[in-house]
Amino acid sequence: MNEKKKISWKLNLFDIGLIAVVVIAAAVFAFAKLGGSPAPADTSADQPAPPPQSVRYVVQVEQSLPQTAELFEVGQRLYERTRKEDMGVIESVEVTPAKTLTKNELTGTFHFVEVPDRVDVTMTLSSPATFSDTAIVLASGLEVRAGNAVRVLGPGYYGSGYILEIERG
Repeated sequence: MNEKKKISWKLNLFDIGLIAVVVIAAAVFAFAKLGGSPAPADTSADQPAPPPQSVRYVVQVEQSLPQTAELFEVGQRLYERTRKEDMGVIESVEVTPAKTLTKNELTGTFHFVEVPDRVDVTMTLSSPATFSDTAIVLASGLEVRAGNAVRVLGPGYYGSGYILEIERG
């Protein structure tokens, strides 16, 4: 009565299929992680790196408080507000009364009118950059294009505006 039953396991078609799937998945994972083909030879080592270039661009921060506009100073470094990427150094600052485009409902025409207690801050920034046929990218990785909206962050202030113009420097 003291019989011990041995558990025997027989390999069947289902087990073979399961093992094959696990082995294939591991091979695909290893192939993806380690890379399937060797990297092409780096021919750029023979060529010298392009000399650093600079770009100057104009940013207008719109409808700031006059007290905030006083904080923009030449020589300050600005950053993009959300990603904290370096935007460059302020070379010049101009403060003008803020204007906005409004529609005259009676005539259907549009006019610029001054916004009370607000100013626009127009500044020229400079930064090292790389140039290609499709983009200008600052050293920090920030891409600049005329017309793009920007959010700036400086010491004690932030604001929003647009890139008005770009000049290779």
